[in-house]
Amino acid sequence: MLKAVILAAGEGRRCRPLTQTKSKVMLPVGNKPFMEHVILALAANDVKELYIVVGYQKERIMNHFEDGVHYGVEITYIEQKELLGTAHALGMAKPFINEDFLVVNGDNLIDERAVKDLISAEGENVILAVLRSHTGDYGVLTVEQQKVKKITEKPGRACSGILNTGAYRFGPEIFDELFRTPISERGSYELTQTVSQMIEDGKEIRAKIADGVWADAIFSWNLLNANSLALNLMKPKIRGDLEEGARIRGAVEVGEGSVVRSGCYITGPVSVGRNCDIGPNVNILPATAIGDSVRIGSNTELRNSIVMNGTRIGSGTIISDSILGASCTLGDQTITETGTAVVDIEDELYRAEFGAILADNDVVGSRVLMNPGTIVGADSRIGSGTSIRGWIDRASRVI
Repeated sequence: MLKAVILAAGEGRRCRPLTQTKSKVMLPVGNKPFMEHVILALAANDVKELYIVVGYQKERIMNHFEDGVHYGVEITYIEQKELLGTAHALGMAKPFINEDFLVVNGDNLIDERAVKDLISAEGENVILAVLRSHTGDYGVLTVEQQKVKKITEKPGRACSGILNTGAYRFGPEIFDELFRTPISERGSYELTQTVSQMIEDGKEIRAKIADGVWADAIFSWNLLNANSLALNLMKPKIRGDLEEGARIRGAVEVGEGSVVRSGCYITGPVSVGRNCDIGPNVNILPATAIGDSVRIGSNTELRNSIVMNGTRIGSGTIISDSILGASCTLGDQTITETGTAVVDIEDELYRAEFGAILADNDVVGSRVLMNPGTIVGADSRIGSGTSIRGWIDRASRVI
């Protein structure tokens, strides 16, 4: 029976400010943390002995997944005390592995079909790949007759090609290769460098193009696309209460203890978590995920958005193409506008199209306008009647 190593030690710096309070693997898409989708996909393929390499915010991960029994798997945690790269992280699993095994990133969305593709692929060393147009932030594979000839890491320009998903199947010999990995410019040891060195040494690395679902979120706004894909994978079910006059269309999930009040209209795919209070007269449009214990006031509209656990949204508010972190409070008649914006991430400028991103524990007053591309750090306070845009640092006060 195959084992799997899940790499979950990193922060996901480019997903800040959402990762100021939780690691990227714990960011929710489709109302489940990224890594929960990974674990369920592995379990569905009878890969149930999992070794999870943790580091940043490890307590949140371990408290959520515990020993894995609720997911039908057995989890052993391995701590990477120094974040020295993916090759270093994988090397820490050597004492536990003596046969073929899988390696997957905990911060990617992957479904059971993609895992099945990886397991069934020919060859001892296999990279799971996808065909994509992208912005140059992924490793691109040069493939001839299913054999990988070269990995071009992050070409930095928009292109189409065969992308490395970061999911692999290896034999135990990979551990000998890991300790030959050269150090990168960033001072880390990366698994892609290990594989590139193996290719240069003449070892066979095969690529398997996935038929299943795979998605990553390099930046925080990329979560919206991953969320949409994840919602299309869910099995809709109404466990909560729909008051008379509430209407749903399409694939909609409503969790236990939640109440959708009269006059609400929900068009799927939409997921509403447990113990929520929605409405009355709330309109929830497709690709929206609402976490547990969320309260949404009357005459509010949400579309293509993520609302995390414990957030409160006032009446007459419009939230579109946005992400609201956990335990936020938004006053009445607040609006997030959607449009194209230029966002500064780690001193590099990126063009993106979204409304607003709020990290955990933000408080926003009434009648606030959030212009396109607004990003607010955790624990901030935004006064009523203000108009905000751009990056607002953690624990800021805007009046």
